[in-house]
Amino acid sequence: MTFLNYNAGFSGVLAVFSAYLSAYFLGYHKVFLSSGYFAYNSLLVGLAIGFLFKISALSLLMIFISGSMTFIITLVTAHFFAKVLGLQVLSVPFILVSTLVYLSASSFTNLYVVSLYVTPYSLNLNIFNYWFSGYLKSLGAIIFMPNEISGLIIALLILYYSRILFFLSLSGFLLGMTLYGLFIGSIPAASDDISSFNYILIAMAIGGVFNIPSIKSFTIAMSGVAIATLIASAGHVFWSQYGLPIFTLPFTVVTLSFLYAFDIINYPDKTRIFIGSPEKNLEYFISNHCRFINQQAAISLPFSGRWHSWQGFNGKWTHQGVFQYAYDFIIKDASNQSYINQGNSLSDYYCFAQEVLSPVNGKIVRVINHIPDNTIGSVDSFNIWGNEVIIQDSRGFFIKIAHLSFQSITVFEGQSVAVGTLLGLCGNSGNSPQPHIHIQVQNSLYPGAATIPFVFVNYGQRNNFVSFGLPEEHLDIVQCSFNLFYDQVSNFVLDDEYTYEIFLHGELIDSLNFKVKMSESLLTYFESSHGKLYFGKQYGNYYAYSYEGKDPYLKLIYLALSTMPISYVNDLRWQDKVNNSLVLNKWQLAICNFLNSIDNRWVSSHSHYQYKDDYCIIGKIENSFFDITIETSILLDPALKFKEITIGDYQLVQTNSHNTDTKQALSNTLITQQG
Repeated sequence: MTFLNYNAGFSGVLAVFSAYLSAYFLGYHKVFLSSGYFAYNSLLVGLAIGFLFKISALSLLMIFISGSMTFIITLVTAHFFAKVLGLQVLSVPFILVSTLVYLSASSFTNLYVVSLYVTPYSLNLNIFNYWFSGYLKSLGAIIFMPNEISGLIIALLILYYSRILFFLSLSGFLLGMTLYGLFIGSIPAASDDISSFNYILIAMAIGGVFNIPSIKSFTIAMSGVAIATLIASAGHVFWSQYGLPIFTLPFTVVTLSFLYAFDIINYPDKTRIFIGSPEKNLEYFISNHCRFINQQAAISLPFSGRWHSWQGFNGKWTHQGVFQYAYDFIIKDASNQSYINQGNSLSDYYCFAQEVLSPVNGKIVRVINHIPDNTIGSVDSFNIWGNEVIIQDSRGFFIKIAHLSFQSITVFEGQSVAVGTLLGLCGNSGNSPQPHIHIQVQNSLYPGAATIPFVFVNYGQRNNFVSFGLPEEHLDIVQCSFNLFYDQVSNFVLDDEYTYEIFLHGELIDSLNFKVKMSESLLTYFESSHGKLYFGKQYGNYYAYSYEGKDPYLKLIYLALSTMPISYVNDLRWQDKVNNSLVLNKWQLAICNFLNSIDNRWVSSHSHYQYKDDYCIIGKIENSFFDITIETSILLDPALKFKEITIGDYQLVQTNSHNTDTKQALSNTLITQQG
């Protein structure tokens, strides 16, 4: 489109080329070519110069110098903005260089274009009303082609790429044009101001790119557009004195200001991982928002087996004020009693003298072991914590476990411990009315240190597996301990290859071959000829992270087991969120993305899994909005990994012949151990 005005198009290409030469001589050529991040400002500068000046030896020299200068300024400002402000540079280099060029060239009258733009700028259909014509011209002005044909092509491309961005671009223009028109006294006159493209860019950037699309982000974006009308008005008054356009000044000032404000308040819906279009970012956010642990203080339970959550955060009896983030655990029987007989002696209590385990990997920094256990009916208000162990975690916090039994602690200060290391026995020392385990996470070692929020990982509650969370009070929970068998079946070795035969309704229709690889960011993935499936382990759980490409069978593997605890408890069930794009067809997904941009709880897809037996996991994928249900099952084998996968009417059967006798021996050993 820029070559409809060949003067501008050629100038843009030359500016990018000169920027690349600068990058090459500075050693940045690989980075430059792999991303447009350091190139787009040079392109805009080239288009801006070609928009104003005709091609000549002098203008070519100006373009070459300006393109190189823009790259250098982009490099410097991008580093400054990222390191100091934590922001993207946007079009700041373009504004600086274009302003300098326009000012310095004000006396170069022999450079100005006389007749080159007559044909390109007559590309108007003259069939639209004033506001839509203004919208199209403003869109075209983004690439220095302010005409209806260019704008219409850009509008259609935006609509194809993202319905959310198209909606935002139109909404931003209408609001900005209307407000600016009211300020100057003529809305039709405001529609002819092609600098209205700033309103379009602001609406798209704040509402759909840098934030997860939602009614809230749309509202914030429109407030940014409203602010930009004042900046645009002031800019026209000031810049016109020097014969300058305002370029992208309103867009840059408003967008960067909002983004900086979002960082200050830690805005929760800021786009932190860019997948692609706003629809894709939204889908990723919905699927992964609560899928992974975002709490730094994530710890295991300090025991094994089944215990009872007696008191949690902001408890009924204690756990108040600076000590609010703490948990107490006891053991109860089927009749909801924590003791046998009359409960008059410590030995009557089920949890008394039970093992207390380390919930983290860390270093023992305090041990108190000499305080006697209280008799039932009395408490020690002087030694509040009783016998205690404090562990320093390398992540920067401390874990206190209190009320342990007299002379039962088995670790010493300075000792390193791992998750599951025996610390001592549950007791009744300190301010404790009955034997129990007290655990809290705090910000320092010192007595009276304030507690901080934390979560427990990998436990079962009501037969449901919880990868991370806070146990409900007055419910039994069970620690889901690491299991070597499930670790092995999800342990894929780099460069191993796997081959499956694909059956549909029992008939062989295709085959799948993929290899285990690792990305530059150290993520492992399955790669076939048509796609990639990223996977990994976190906090004792296997996850299928994301899928890209066009391989339908890798997609089936994702759905068959999107996550799995590396542990086993009878009748354990768990669930997960999966990307809607893995379940819905093209039109369903378009409806889903539009609805979720209004309320991201509207349409979601969930997977539900459970152990059918030690070696088989059955599941169900559901999307209630579109009434979709898909049954799944997967057979596990430590040598073959995912031996056989069934999902809906499809069946994937592994046919690997490269497995060695050693692998098979390992499989037999682990299966025997599991049995």
